[in-house]
Amino acid sequence: MKKVLKGILIVLLLVIGSVGLIFGKEYIESKRIERIVKSDEAKKAIESMLMDIDDKALTSEGVIKSYKIDYGKVRKNPMGGINIIIIVNNDDELFIETTLSKYSQNGNYETGGLGVSRKLSELGIPREG
Repeated sequence: MKKVLKGILIVLLLVIGSVGLIFGKEYIESKRIERIVKSDEAKKAIESMLMDIDDKALTSEGVIKSYKIDYGKVRKNPMGGINIIIIVNNDDELFIETTLSKYSQNGNYETGGLGVSRKLSELGIPREG
């Protein structure tokens, strides 16, 4: 009887340890992604993309006056890079979805293809880039 209980306890500890290891790795990966998205390099890439789609972005004359990243929706893209959603002018209906990737050619972060919300496109920002 003691051998059976000991065996069950060992299996249970192995299962708990494995689950803890999996969640630990996911937590570490999510913190790494968060650190990348909050970096100055990422900010530079995002602001460059905003200037490409709105010449007067981040000024009082532009359609895009301000932005923030929705950190709750930041995800690793299975094809590489990080999917981010950018909220424009503090309005949840004005958003841009894009992928942030580090390119090996120059080592800098760049944004990939983007999708623009309907409401933002009605203000003159192209739907796709």
